[in-house]
Amino acid sequence: MNLEHHFASLGEAFSSKTLIQPLHEQRLVEFNQSLATFLSIDIKSNETKRILSGEEALPSSLSMVYAGHQFGGFSPQLGDGRGVLLGEVRGQDGRLYDLHMKGAGLTPYSRRGDGRAVLRSCIREYLASEAMTALSVPSSRALALYDSREAVYRETPEAGAMLLRTAQGHIRFGHFEYFFYQGKQDELDQLIEYCLKHYYPDSLKAQSPLEDMLTEVVKRTARMVAKWQAVGFQHGVMNTDNFSFTGETIDYGPYGFMEDYEPNWVCNHSDYEGRYAFSRQPGVGLWNLNCLMRCFSKHLERDQLIAILKCYEPELQAHYDVLMMKKMGLNSVDALHELLPPLLVILAAEKMDYTVFFRLLSHLEKDDFTPLLDEVVDRERLNQWLDRYLSIRLSEQSNWEQTGNLMLQTNPKFILRNYLAHEAILAAERGDYLPFRRLLNVLNTPFDEHPESSVLAQRAPEWGKSLEVSCSS
Repeated sequence: MNLEHHFASLGEAFSSKTLIQPLHEQRLVEFNQSLATFLSIDIKSNETKRILSGEEALPSSLSMVYAGHQFGGFSPQLGDGRGVLLGEVRGQDGRLYDLHMKGAGLTPYSRRGDGRAVLRSCIREYLASEAMTALSVPSSRALALYDSREAVYRETPEAGAMLLRTAQGHIRFGHFEYFFYQGKQDELDQLIEYCLKHYYPDSLKAQSPLEDMLTEVVKRTARMVAKWQAVGFQHGVMNTDNFSFTGETIDYGPYGFMEDYEPNWVCNHSDYEGRYAFSRQPGVGLWNLNCLMRCFSKHLERDQLIAILKCYEPELQAHYDVLMMKKMGLNSVDALHELLPPLLVILAAEKMDYTVFFRLLSHLEKDDFTPLLDEVVDRERLNQWLDRYLSIRLSEQSNWEQTGNLMLQTNPKFILRNYLAHEAILAAERGDYLPFRRLLNVLNTPFDEHPESSVLAQRAPEWGKSLEVSCSS
């Protein structure tokens, strides 16, 4: 394993040296071999095993410091309260990827926390990050899962665990906020140069490298949020310290994948005011970017920053339109804008399962609407919509069967339903990881039929719909 550590070169103002503190009777229980191959990591090597588990200390490992707007209020100093950045490895695509251990123990930024993670949260993040990757949503990824016999106390004692994850970068909007509001101009400039060199090297060729980089950050964020909306994903805690500067989905806590279509759905039981409700995510993305842009008010003029922010809405809308056209098998934006709004009204009124509906739509026969009509109470309203949908699809003169097959590669059969994650967690806490691995298998290839695992595509039972997740998740 060729481990590099460029972030450590920034100096003490950006982080604190922190070592992984291994858990009691720690075990490696899951390893992402395909990701490891991509990163040229050989888990069979004893040295690699010892480094990744924390048994062999890495002098360059560290925890990052940053700030952040949390539920609208500014926290001037946060940081990796339970995370350790081990370094970077180079993938087969030539890019560097962070290796970051979650649940590694106390850090200087733990505040009143214990620096640990529980098995429940590590399994949820492992499953979600791999599911999102398979759905083509930019995301951190899970490389290794460790469990232990060490008790970690949340509402009740739980099994301690660690999750080794990768991402192109763990620099957050909050990193820039920390140095801007601390008045540390030299460090802010240093961070800007670091990001240009390591994450946005093409921007160095532009007439205004910073302006070019920030425009790309805005566009990446817009595309990421558009993909969340298209697949029905809710992050749950869209704080600026949880937003990646590289446009990746990071920090999976009380997330959720939409089941019954509810525009104002809130997956996070701790979000009492619904600040991060599903329908509000696009607006929150822009709000977070506005917070980020303030940090460059001494580098660029106000008009320049506003112009950069104005890229967000058209980029998000255009990307969302393309994604939804693919989901619906349509060829024109005009057709989408005619058909999608009334469809979403129907889905909301019927509390229709979002994933199931689009999967059934992919299988739709020109002369038989029954499978979809059987899903609703108001059959006449949906039938009228399907008549118009059929008319438009046929007028576009596309091959019906071919279009349906393309839709099946866009609309997943399997998503990470909360009750499935819950069942996998309960089994793992008993020492049985088979349900976790079965679920992971279909989430890695969610568009395939997997007839042997069709039960994992079923809607949640009533008890499964009432499960709650909170920031402790």
